[in-house]
Amino acid sequence: MRAARQRGGKDKMEYYQVPARSLHRDLGESKGALWVYGRSAAGLLADDGSRWGVLILPGGGYERIAPAESEPVALAFVAAGIQAFVLSYSLLPVGWPAQFLEGAAAMAWIRSHAVQLGIRSDRVAVCGFSAGGHLAGCLCCLWDHPLLRERLGLAPEQVRPDAAILGYPVVNEARYLAPLGAPEKLKLDRRMRGDHPPAFLWATGEDATVPVENTLDYASALRRAGVPAELHLFAKGPHAMGLADRESARDMAHYNSHAAAWHGLCVDWLKGV
Repeated sequence: MRAARQRGGKDKMEYYQVPARSLHRDLGESKGALWVYGRSAAGLLADDGSRWGVLILPGGGYERIAPAESEPVALAFVAAGIQAFVLSYSLLPVGWPAQFLEGAAAMAWIRSHAVQLGIRSDRVAVCGFSAGGHLAGCLCCLWDHPLLRERLGLAPEQVRPDAAILGYPVVNEARYLAPLGAPEKLKLDRRMRGDHPPAFLWATGEDATVPVENTLDYASALRRAGVPAELHLFAKGPHAMGLADRESARDMAHYNSHAAAWHGLCVDWLKGV
């Protein structure tokens, strides 16, 4: 681990980077990294080791890591008493399964450091947006994939998220999945399973980049599989809204105080899982 920034005083915050090779020795060639955001123990009631942790997977079409879905989201979760971790994963032209392996390694690393991070090892959620929502869905649907044991030596229970938060996820859009090299097997509504973790989904009806049907197809698949899920569909707002507030909006079109309610709803949901 390499410390990057700390805030002192009673509100001390931990902030550091964990390179991919430190997440798992077999990710040595990956340029990815995990950024840790969390409150330090200060003898408060919340410092009893029972916090949730959330692995955040920003979107960007597997071509970039979207800033609006990275640090602003992490800080919002930390403010709500949830330790946050942002994964900068491999981008195209690197294809499947590199991103999946990095996400799995990050989940396993967070769990193995639960005591140090002030969380419970059985309270590790994944939160993904757009393409990052697709990657989050892969972790939720494919957590026992043979590749994880073959390539990383990880057991299914190390990888499976305890809850899933998906914002306007890519689910079955071939134009985004084809560049990864495995478009058909990565259509997540076709990989749904009854032991998928409880899920929170949200999207907007005006999303012209990843049509809302992706989210609706995923929600329908969850329902058919009998997986507990909560769905929030907001009428207005473009793609890639992040928090949909001023902290993450890159312009006024991406600022929508009504859609911004998703995060508070999500926190309440997560703490009740």
